[in-house]
Amino acid sequence: MIRLVRFCGAVAAAVVLSALIIAAAPKMPLLAGYDFSTAFYDRNGKLLRLELTEDDKYRLRVKLQDIPEDVRRSLLLYEDWWFYYHPGVNPWRMLEAAANMAVGGRKQGASTITMQVARIVYRIDSSTPWGKIKQILRALQLELMYSKDEILEAYFNLAPYGGNIEGIGAAALIYFGIDAKNLNLLQSIMLTVVPQNPTSRSLSTEKGIKEAEKAAQRLKEKWLEVYPQTDKEILCLPLKPMKNLPFAVPHLIQRLKNRLQGNVVTTIDINLQKKLQDLVREYVAGNRHKGLYNAAAMIVDVKSGEVLASVGSADFFAADIQGQVDGTRALRSPGSVLKPFIYGLALEQGIIHPLSMLEDVPRNYGLYTPENFDHAFYGLINATEALINSRNVPAVDLLKKLKPGSFYQMLRAAEIPELKPEEFYGLALALGGAEVTMENLAGLYVMLGNGGEFIRPKYVAGERTFRQRLLSREAAYLVLKMLRQNPPPDEEVLPYQTKNKRQSIAWKTGTSYGFRDAWTAGVAGNYAIIVWVGNFDGTGNHHFVGRTAAAPLFFNIVRQADVWVGFSTDTEEADNLNIRQVDICQNTGELAAGGCPQTVLGDFIPGVTSIKMSHILRQIPVNVKTGLRACRHKPPQTKLEWFEFWPSEVKKTLAAAGINFKEPPAFEENCSFENTSSGRAPKIIFPAAGSIIISRMQKGRQEEVPLRASADADVKKIYWFVNQRLVGETQPDETLTAELKIGINKIKAVDNLGREQEISVRVKSEI
Repeated sequence: MIRLVRFCGAVAAAVVLSALIIAAAPKMPLLAGYDFSTAFYDRNGKLLRLELTEDDKYRLRVKLQDIPEDVRRSLLLYEDWWFYYHPGVNPWRMLEAAANMAVGGRKQGASTITMQVARIVYRIDSSTPWGKIKQILRALQLELMYSKDEILEAYFNLAPYGGNIEGIGAAALIYFGIDAKNLNLLQSIMLTVVPQNPTSRSLSTEKGIKEAEKAAQRLKEKWLEVYPQTDKEILCLPLKPMKNLPFAVPHLIQRLKNRLQGNVVTTIDINLQKKLQDLVREYVAGNRHKGLYNAAAMIVDVKSGEVLASVGSADFFAADIQGQVDGTRALRSPGSVLKPFIYGLALEQGIIHPLSMLEDVPRNYGLYTPENFDHAFYGLINATEALINSRNVPAVDLLKKLKPGSFYQMLRAAEIPELKPEEFYGLALALGGAEVTMENLAGLYVMLGNGGEFIRPKYVAGERTFRQRLLSREAAYLVLKMLRQNPPPDEEVLPYQTKNKRQSIAWKTGTSYGFRDAWTAGVAGNYAIIVWVGNFDGTGNHHFVGRTAAAPLFFNIVRQADVWVGFSTDTEEADNLNIRQVDICQNTGELAAGGCPQTVLGDFIPGVTSIKMSHILRQIPVNVKTGLRACRHKPPQTKLEWFEFWPSEVKKTLAAAGINFKEPPAFEENCSFENTSSGRAPKIIFPAAGSIIISRMQKGRQEEVPLRASADADVKKIYWFVNQRLVGETQPDETLTAELKIGINKIKAVDNLGREQEISVRVKSEI
């Protein structure tokens, strides 16, 4: 016994001396060199995935302040009650253990928390005498170099908890599905006993749980001795360890894990994600007989740009469909799903209004001759119908009329990757010539739903939101209004639409060349929903048509999403925008004249929209007896009648389509066409022609000027144009306020019979 005491004293002296020498070594962070896992959570804090470290461990970094007091108390009570008082080793406990062994008692551990950290950090085999001495020396070194809290934090991050689980952060997440900071007392006690024997006490097996419960029972008794005020019922609650780690949103996490570490809160709603994944999988399974093997889909909040659900393929683990390819990021031809943005720019630039008549006739643009999907032509079709029926020729014609480069620049601003120079695409850009990703389309449709402001889709909560205006609020509103008139693809949707009129759906389909990709994209409530159907190997299939292949899945998602998350009714109204309505002649898409057989109210943007009095419908004198067109109006020999004057190429296409219209009769002999309008043209009273208006507005602002005109007795309305743009309508002698730019302005008053007066005024800035 005396020899043992002397030996221990000699060892202690050597230990102290060695520790002083070692203490002079450079201080490195205790956790330096350790790789930590990344944990991904959904927007509500539910675990999506816990990634392995490079050395195949589950090890999650946790700060000491995030570890509950009960966890710390349990550890000290079980492993090292004198932790905050000893210098790294506890001599009394070592002597007690040695004495107990010397008299043949039970083997008893004497390692302090510091010694356990030393063994882990320095990878010491402490089963041999010299290994134990080395462990003691390193423990003393740690105490000299680091604070008690630093050592305790290292223990909680490195202690073994069974299998490849290290650290209490990973253990809490894997065994109980919660963060370490949310551990209750019972869970704390259970986890405390595992590191002492991690192999036999692992909570991943039934046997391990039973062994851990035996050890935990002794700790519970000890706990109640020290903390008798504890509610005993807490310690008797049933323990429900988690069976399997979740493996959710695999495509997205594959993408995020390379740039993020630690605890990552995503924008994903796991409940919505699971349901979307189920819908995609079920839809593909039900259509495999058509050769439809894959699909992808996204749901994005249009107000924040946050991605709530993202499904990259029908089955991540299916090698036969290349399931691990992320369909939300694959570059694909968009077909016609980009057409709404051409129309949006045309609305913004004043080229059209929703009821403008567009020519759907054969066109030849040099070497480029676009065709419609059905290889037919309508002759004339209004802009709304042309958009929702996906007519190719009108879209190409509009792209040609846009300001040079404006559509291409919109695509660049929307971050479409790998765009070639604009000249490479030419007018084919209108029909899906440039490849885009589903994520790109999500950003563009979010822009429509967000009043023309583009938001880059977000996947991580708290990240900076990138915003950029790509379209005016008015143009975005009108495009959505046009797309809401797109009828649903099947009767099953009709009752839903009728019941949910407040949630009318703005949507558009697209089909790529060669039937390789079928798309449907749209805005429902506050959500942009994008669907793609196809095969990742690019195999074409005549079933891959947007309306029949992608739209049914799109509407399945819409119907279910309204149940899952509900649709907000907080949509922008036209009353808050610079949008007005005017009588439009349904046949011509122009301002209604007296001979228009049917008028409808149409939207326009005052001061922007270029809209004319109808020159298609004209009133001409007809000889009462012969029915021929008279040279001039001479009542009662002649009467005035309305006829349609269509351009020759439109007239030819209308005739080929079997559409009848009232053509003007032939002229009488020796008669040339003269203006048949009778009566007096409007007379602009204010401002006076040639006048100079002094503006006191700040630079960049426009001067508001009242407009007033008198008119003949038969005039019902006067339409006002400023610089060829319709700004509004009045009755004779009523006043309309319009904005005039600095410089020369041309003001035109046109009555509902087509008579007009135009004047020029100059606005001069005084500032």
